[in-house]
Amino acid sequence: MQVSLVATPIWNTKTPPLTTAYLTAWLEQAGHDVFQLDWNIELHNRMPLALKEYWDRTHLHKWQNAERYQTEIAPRITQPTLDEYVTRILADAPAIVGISTYSIEATKHLARAIKAADPEVLVVVGGQVCDPGFYGYNLAWSGAIDAVVYGEGEGPLLDIIELMEAGSRDFSGVRGLLLPQGPGSAEDTGLRSPIADVRTLPWPQFDGLPMGFYTENPIAPPFEPSLAVSTLMSRGCVRKCDFCLQAEIWQNFRYRQAEDIYAEMEAYKEKYGVTQFHFNDLLINGNVKQLDRLSDLLLAKPLGLTWGGNAIVSRTLKKKLLEKMVAAGCTFLGFGFESFSTPVLHAMGKKYDAPEVSRLLHDMHDVGLTFFSNLIIGHPAEGRKEFAETVAFLIEHAKYFTEAPTSSLLIVQKNTPIFRAIDYWGIEMQEGDALGWWLKDGSNTLAERKRRAQVMNFFYESLFGTGIKITDMDTEKDLTLGADDIIPRTAQAN
Repeated sequence: MQVSLVATPIWNTKTPPLTTAYLTAWLEQAGHDVFQLDWNIELHNRMPLALKEYWDRTHLHKWQNAERYQTEIAPRITQPTLDEYVTRILADAPAIVGISTYSIEATKHLARAIKAADPEVLVVVGGQVCDPGFYGYNLAWSGAIDAVVYGEGEGPLLDIIELMEAGSRDFSGVRGLLLPQGPGSAEDTGLRSPIADVRTLPWPQFDGLPMGFYTENPIAPPFEPSLAVSTLMSRGCVRKCDFCLQAEIWQNFRYRQAEDIYAEMEAYKEKYGVTQFHFNDLLINGNVKQLDRLSDLLLAKPLGLTWGGNAIVSRTLKKKLLEKMVAAGCTFLGFGFESFSTPVLHAMGKKYDAPEVSRLLHDMHDVGLTFFSNLIIGHPAEGRKEFAETVAFLIEHAKYFTEAPTSSLLIVQKNTPIFRAIDYWGIEMQEGDALGWWLKDGSNTLAERKRRAQVMNFFYESLFGTGIKITDMDTEKDLTLGADDIIPRTAQAN
């Protein structure tokens, strides 16, 4: 069957999209013909410099908000060339168009245009934001999408194709889908078990993508080619942080063998001329033995590649292993530190304390390893005392940070452990407002969290010479207190 797969903006510009690359390889292995389009990087490449700033994640809220997208994004970025892209997507007369989504408004815009051009083509969307607790129902109710896949996409997409080849469009028996049932209604076919053995998956397929378009920094010239691709060492996570939807989506932790990862790196260096590998795992040290083994392989037979990925703070991530990783080409790691207050870390479900973070920072500094990180402001366990502990830790350790952490205000998403524990924490919230929650006792409101962010911004400017960067939010607008941020006393009492 002919299938077109499209990755939507805004997303990473450094490496080709791993979602469509894995699905392309999976479907081609099953004997299907696939056209793959990275709409994200192609739009970025053709935008004038003044519009490239929209690929910074601090602008993501503009892509997700319907009004901002329609008035600010579509007229300037997506609409002018949309017909051209629809023509390319439908050029081979696909029976299915699969859209890997991050920006829901761009996804809906594209889906409507595809349906207008070919009402019979089946439009299926997937991606991590398609979880029922995130934007899944929003997409299913859009009117232009036939099925929303949540969780891993390989199994549901192949089942859909097989049913269509048999002449059926009844997908109610395919688990892992939201199926539109008219305005404001959708059928959830039930959670699907993930692929048990990720070692059976083919390597991602990047053929046909504009490899020269991918660039390190999306908003600052000269936009030199990054010569980088991404892959996965594993799927899932070994931790269950209470605010995190990712671990719920992936369900369990599965890992590949180091020998297979090394072989992929070697092959793609030869095939695509890459010099960098980015591991898109939730964590690359979920199986420390495999990470250690991969480092040994890269030391025994160097490939001349640099690499890195996300990691978790762990007592097993010691200086000896960090030294070996750096010698093997590891140049960066990413950490969701989230807090530097031990009581808050434990409440979140982290399996470490603030002194362990301090030890890791010193070790990474000693071995010369660059890292990026994130903090979360306003967990229910974070009072002003605990927030002050995080600020004090940051002041004491600022010299060990290779860049200022990004930050986010805690959101309480459906299907996360913290959402299931709202009674325990005394969380009150309006339906659909994951950001604006408050505690019954009035000690942690959105206004309070914004005040803490403003305090943190002062210390960022003092310590790092830069303002705080709140991901997925308009910092200038959303950190300004407004009437809507103040929870009335009557609401708090209720």
